[in-house]
Amino acid sequence: PNTAAAAAAAVSRGSRSFMTSKEAATSSLTPEALCDRAKDFVNYKNAAGSGESTLDDVFDMCSLDVDLYGLTGDKVRPGFTAFFKSHDGLHHELLEEPTFVGDIGPGAVQYPFIKTWNDDNNGEPQRWSSIDPDKPRNKVERLEFDGDGMLARVSVVDLI
Repeated sequence: PNTAAAAAAAVSRGSRSFMTSKEAATSSLTPEALCDRAKDFVNYKNAAGSGESTLDDVFDMCSLDVDLYGLTGDKVRPGFTAFFKSHDGLHHELLEEPTFVGDIGPGAVQYPFIKTWNDDNNGEPQRWSSIDPDKPRNKVERLEFDGDGMLARVSVVDLI
């Protein structure tokens, strides 16, 4: 896509483009750039979970019609904010670097992860791993970006 048009579209949507100067100099979203955006997404969630910032940076990455873990439309912002409020100190750790998965879609990236938080009732540390052979569980977080580099869908999916 035309990066100038993508930036203009992002501004017209009331969100920032968040493209680096390196990305703006290219005419397409490379797998590497998409993987970097996935890392940004995790970093923004972690900053919000630690109280260093709000979730605004996450929402700025989202397209207008994003599906964020099943939340759509007017439910995205309040639903995701409520999830963070109910998971004190929420932190995500990548188990592997994000991987471009072109067979899923032209803008799809995924990674296995661990999330930790403090239980709201007793403050006890909680841990959930997307890969856990004892459960058994074999999941990844998948981010699907649109042609403008905005998040179109974020989900946790089973690996086949």
